[in-house]
Amino acid sequence: MASLNIPNLPEEILCKIIEMVGADSFYYLGGILRAGKRGYAPVHEPSVLRKCNVQPMVTFATYQICTGGQFREFFIKCVTAGNTNAIYYEGLYAALMVGPEKCIRILQPNVPNHDLSTLAVGIFNVCIGNDKEASKTVSASSQLITMTFARMR
Repeated sequence: MASLNIPNLPEEILCKIIEMVGADSFYYLGGILRAGKRGYAPVHEPSVLRKCNVQPMVTFATYQICTGGQFREFFIKCVTAGNTNAIYYEGLYAALMVGPEKCIRILQPNVPNHDLSTLAVGIFNVCIGNDKEASKTVSASSQLITMTFARMR
């Protein structure tokens, strides 16, 4: 059997493989980053960052995504690339650190397509006294929110 020579794979195929690996967990991208220069650029491609599963980062290394944490820079790159879950967690972090107004601005790109972000924006609007805006946000996405609560039962 012939051996595969990774450096000779076309960029788009290598990027797709890395995207699939990252979609499982961001942890698996570490080995690709350590493999050398060829792995660094594809790992930081917006298409990879957008689909990267940041859940383990949030669940097992929460302190590492905070300011000064080991994963903060990578996490922010995921947010900037439009990673829906990274945006959600960054919005919640912002609510704690700088207040609900900033949180709402961060979460806004996810509304109304991400049900938890939509719910959070509605709640934070109520907290700052924007009842009308909260009502618009929640009513525009009431079906998503209903489905979220149904899943929680």
